[in-house]
Amino acid sequence: MKIKTSISLFLLFLFTAFLLSGCASQSKEILKEDYKAMSNDNLLVYFYRLNDEIEKQEKQTGPSFGIGIGGFGRHTGGGVGVETGGTAYTAEDLRQRRIEVRMEMKKRNINP
Repeated sequence: MKIKTSISLFLLFLFTAFLLSGCASQSKEILKEDYKAMSNDNLLVYFYRLNDEIEKQEKQTGPSFGIGIGGFGRHTGGGVGVETGGTAYTAEDLRQRRIEVRMEMKKRNINP
């Protein structure tokens, strides 16, 4: 029974790490794009994608509950944790890019 619990917790940890790395890589992909070389329509779409990504990164999540079990030699221990939510990521780099894109849109007389 302990082995099944340990494996389940390990898989949950891997899934969480995979999910978090996916969010970060999507932000990096958006920041790699060259907005100055985009057409007016693509620039407008890029601006809205930035807004969506900022909202997704800073979106508050509901409370989470976690249980941990561990052992060392003959001794075993457990723990319980409750978190209020939130990603603790402020998306500053995305916000800075959104400002730059907004200024480029202003140069081109594009209004979102």
